[in-house]
Amino acid sequence: MLALGVLVVPVTATAAVGDVGVQGLSHSGTGTPTGTKRQTNALWFNDGIWWGNLWDTATSDFHIFRFNAATSSWVDTGVTTETRANTHHDVLWDGSTLYVASYRFVNDGLPAEPNFPSTMRRYSYNASTKTYSRLGSSSDINNHKVETLSIDKDSTGRVWATWQQGNRIYLNVTGTDGATWGTPFPHPASLGNVSVDDTSALIAFGPGKVGVMWSRQVGDATDGMYWSSHVDGGANTSWTTPVAAVKGLRSGDDHMNLKWLDASTGRVFAAIKTSFTSASQPLIQLLAFNGTAWSAHTIATVAECPNRVIVMIDESTQRLRTFATYPKPSGTTNAGVCTSSGGAIYEKSTPLDSISFTTAKTARVVDADQYVHNVTSTKQNLNSTAWGTANSGLLVLADVNATSRYWHYYDPSGGAGGGGGGTTETVTLTATADSYVSSGTAGANFGTSTTMRVDNSPVEATYLKFDLSPYAGRTLSGATLQLRSGGNGSAGTQNVKLVATDSWTESGITFSNRPALGTSIGSLGPTATNTSYSVSLTAGAVTGELGQQLSLGLDSGSSDGLELNSKEAGSTAAPKLVLTLQK
Repeated sequence: MLALGVLVVPVTATAAVGDVGVQGLSHSGTGTPTGTKRQTNALWFNDGIWWGNLWDTATSDFHIFRFNAATSSWVDTGVTTETRANTHHDVLWDGSTLYVASYRFVNDGLPAEPNFPSTMRRYSYNASTKTYSRLGSSSDINNHKVETLSIDKDSTGRVWATWQQGNRIYLNVTGTDGATWGTPFPHPASLGNVSVDDTSALIAFGPGKVGVMWSRQVGDATDGMYWSSHVDGGANTSWTTPVAAVKGLRSGDDHMNLKWLDASTGRVFAAIKTSFTSASQPLIQLLAFNGTAWSAHTIATVAECPNRVIVMIDESTQRLRTFATYPKPSGTTNAGVCTSSGGAIYEKSTPLDSISFTTAKTARVVDADQYVHNVTSTKQNLNSTAWGTANSGLLVLADVNATSRYWHYYDPSGGAGGGGGGTTETVTLTATADSYVSSGTAGANFGTSTTMRVDNSPVEATYLKFDLSPYAGRTLSGATLQLRSGGNGSAGTQNVKLVATDSWTESGITFSNRPALGTSIGSLGPTATNTSYSVSLTAGAVTGELGQQLSLGLDSGSSDGLELNSKEAGSTAAPKLVLTLQK
């Protein structure tokens, strides 16, 4: 089956019309085994083979399974990782030892419950026999049923864990044996005081650090996603003062998935969900840490109805690949329904060093007759070049709750072409000219200003120009305007409109000589301060501008004065137009 140019291995069971991916094992007897809030990982790659921590219905417990790439099916190794049903797990393979953290889980918004131990088991690997063997006995991380829990290992051999308990972000750590857990403790910062609906995740990153991220949703200006780090070998409770990766009401939620690039850069990436509700606002975002500061990039807006996102770094192609649940496509059961129950799993990808997502998806990778949800994969970065085997590629796992079945998507090439779909290309253009005009000073020009304004009292409009001359005759499948607010947001709506004339200049435009604004092709708002936004534009309207200059204007009926960054504020904040073009 071919889905958007990506080879999908044929299913081994009878598939309904529109199905994509492979129906796998039953998980009847345990609930949502692929997790819910994306902090957990169920797969790993080792010795030229993909492996999974999956439920075995025959014995009613969790086992290590080997993925048979030739038949696209799972083979039970018989090695038990957890005997308790209704547990979630976070799996870590460090190159020689497998760590499986297991915890009973509470439902969303419920407090942690005592007397339900979260445990960790360790396994060695024999490359000659391709088998795993248990190392020692299980050890308790904590004594609570929690919503989520994640683990990682630092450079000294100590394994860290984090979770939320009693409205505090908690941590624990082993000795350098990676096996013996200490006493759980709360993060020392006051910002670690959170709500019952908040969670955390952690990651080891270089050089020589562990970072923890958590959501904070207490209903005030301190809400957001916070980040704090610990230097390997330091005192357990010695953590840096938390910084907000994003901040503001509704800017955070309890979904997060972390990856890091390499020890030389210390770059960390987090795929997160927000709590925004307006159509043009980001609902899932990619947060990028460059070693000193965080930046935020919209993966998908509220209007796209995404959920349960993970991010994977493809080192071979130098791309960030995100996978999330979106509404099912036309022609399938429940097409277009926006629901937290699931949908279909899609990929959106972007170059690692030029992050830009559009409304266009790279590929639909898992879709069944019922809702698919809760995609998961590995903590490891993808690297088909370094892994050096035809069986490496990409493997993701998801869940169909209605039938209690695992579903998976396997691409043996790993999407080595770099785009995943092979049918479209994404072009990001920075505005060639931008300015604003104001009725309060009708003869003034603001072309050199680092900010632009949109208001109704006084009447202020922003003008943008993009060069589309290289794209004459191309087929456009999507267009997104990227803007960043400045020091003033707006509770109202701003309209993005076509401007018929392109003769205006950045240094010459004033309120007195401004060109008229035409048809509305998109809208923005409400907006917060210092936040990036993606505005989906009517593709048909932009298509008519291919091969020439495109002028856009923004006006508003609101009188609270939105401030936007201009290109004079720097390349990061400059207005951009993202085009998805058919190849």
